Amino acid sequence: MRPRPRLLPALLVLQALLVASPIATIDNLITAPRAVGAQALRADLPATIASGLPFAVALLPVSMLAVAVAIRRRTPGAYVGAGIVSVIAVLVGVLPGQRGMTTAAPVLHGIPLVLVAVATLVLLVRTRGQRTRDLGRSRVGRTTAGLLVGGFVVLAALGATRESIPVAPIAAAVSQDLDFDRAEPRGSIEAEPAVQHPGLAPDPDSNIHGDAAMSDAYTDREVLDPRDAQLIRRHLGGVCASVLRDEHDRLLAVCVNATRVTINVLDPRTLEVLARRHVADRPFRLDFATNFAGGGYAVLDAEQRVVLPTSDGRITRWSVADDAGQPQVEPVDEFDVSDGLRDGEGINSALPGTEGQLWVVGQLGSVASLDTSTGRAEWMRFEDADIENSFAVGSDGRAWVVTSRDLVALRAVGGRPQVQWRQVYDAGTRRKPGQTSRASGTTPTLVGGERYVAITDNADPRMHVVVYDARARIMGAEPICRVPVFAPDRSATDNSLIAIGDSLFVESNYGYNLFDATFGRSTEPGLVRIDVTEDGCEPVWSNDEIRIPSTVSKGTAAGVIATYTKGESVAGIDAWWFTAVDATTGDVMWRRLAGTGPMVNNHYAATYVGPDGSMYVGVTGGLVALVPPPG
Repeated sequence: MRPRPRLLPALLVLQALLVASPIATIDNLITAPRAVGAQALRADLPATIASGLPFAVALLPVSMLAVAVAIRRRTPGAYVGAGIVSVIAVLVGVLPGQRGMTTAAPVLHGIPLVLVAVATLVLLVRTRGQRTRDLGRSRVGRTTAGLLVGGFVVLAALGATRESIPVAPIAAAVSQDLDFDRAEPRGSIEAEPAVQHPGLAPDPDSNIHGDAAMSDAYTDREVLDPRDAQLIRRHLGGVCASVLRDEHDRLLAVCVNATRVTINVLDPRTLEVLARRHVADRPFRLDFATNFAGGGYAVLDAEQRVVLPTSDGRITRWSVADDAGQPQVEPVDEFDVSDGLRDGEGINSALPGTEGQLWVVGQLGSVASLDTSTGRAEWMRFEDADIENSFAVGSDGRAWVVTSRDLVALRAVGGRPQVQWRQVYDAGTRRKPGQTSRASGTTPTLVGGERYVAITDNADPRMHVVVYDARARIMGAEPICRVPVFAPDRSATDNSLIAIGDSLFVESNYGYNLFDATFGRSTEPGLVRIDVTEDGCEPVWSNDEIRIPSTVSKGTAAGVIATYTKGESVAGIDAWWFTAVDATTGDVMWRRLAGTGPMVNNHYAATYVGPDGSMYVGVTGGLVALVPPPG
């Protein structure tokens, strides 16, 4: 009989190190069970199962190590186990959707893992005559399985008793808590607040983009100093993309997971849940991670009602306080508009118009003007086009909608939507990594007192910031400017522009994916400022180092861009940061660690700034906040 190769266990250990970093593996083993326990109490079965996926991923390197030990101890079946895990390793290394999870440098992807796994398989074939069944016995497999199951149960029970979002403990322990240069920007930006929409709650807290102009800008507040701020992570069972603020200064977090939507009334300083209600269901879909219909967008109207589209074609309205002003989520009314939607079409967004109606936008190009006094909706449709984002409403009553083909201004004439203005933009040839569709990734933004309207296109090799004269009445008129941004063939965004006065800010989201933003991976860097002038547009600065995976960032007239970042890590650490950028220079002023691990990934949710300077970000586990210290 051939001697047992000493190289085989070493190759298996090397595979375990290449398929995932040790820090990521251990953190996933600890964090995922706690997340499952937390989700089991606050969410549904699909969300609970999804939160356990990192644990399943961690089982592969653990299995490789267990098989290596089994071979050393001559355990029956160890060679078969080595073959199985090595084949899986080859698949992880070659499949496009999986190879980014390995610990190799991005330029190598899964090549080192594949080479080692293939070498292991070759060695197994060459020693196929060797058997372990008669060489000895070991309880490695049963012992490993017992420890994993027992640990999972204990940690899940622990997670169920906590209200905070579980974070990766080892990554948190080795990550810097604060990276601080300065608290104040070099200067401010001259800006007037957006025109207050009569149908929305007071700006800038009525929707995910702050106001009807979708400016994502604050002219009435500054960002806090992070050095003494308190960090809070509140588990709420879903991604809280829309965080609104009611007349009682309470937060209204609309949180969405794969199958349900909840409205949570929260204390803004502690994130204590004051009231909570399951308000809608969502049918489980394979594209749930990038489908924002039926809960991704919600607004607070002038009557303090949360206006929320549902996945089954209804527009619902909810009160968030009782007659005494105490927090309470109750239904007010609803409008079934499903008859006007196409088969399989969800509603992305609904916003009040200036004449008392509701504008309704569907994913497959349907747009309606809904008369809330009669419940009657008048429809129009854009053929061969989809609509993936929200829209803006100007003070003149026009609704600005970007489809996958063009930017249009609509007006309700006799209650029926009609196109008043249309501009075709370059939609490119592909859906780029980080985008939810092959189109502009932006909600239209009204700029400079509604004098301009701005979007991004989807051109290759470089995306452009495109600015139009909103006052023009000629269809097909040339834009005021088309400014290319970010690196060639690495240029995309899926979040709206920030408009502070006449200054526009655009972030790069190229390369983002919920499952690829793990194991120390991040997106292509980029944040750019462009000023709109009488002569066109002028690039002011470009930060080519900051990485903003997918957040709806915010800006302040005081001179700060409030965002949420994640750098790359060769150690496989997934650290997420509250980040403040000087809007006048593009320099990062400070970063404060929000948490580590997949449960603090914001996944297209927004960053918000409160009147006291607090920062809030919706994340996959709920909401994280940086608030002033108690007292």
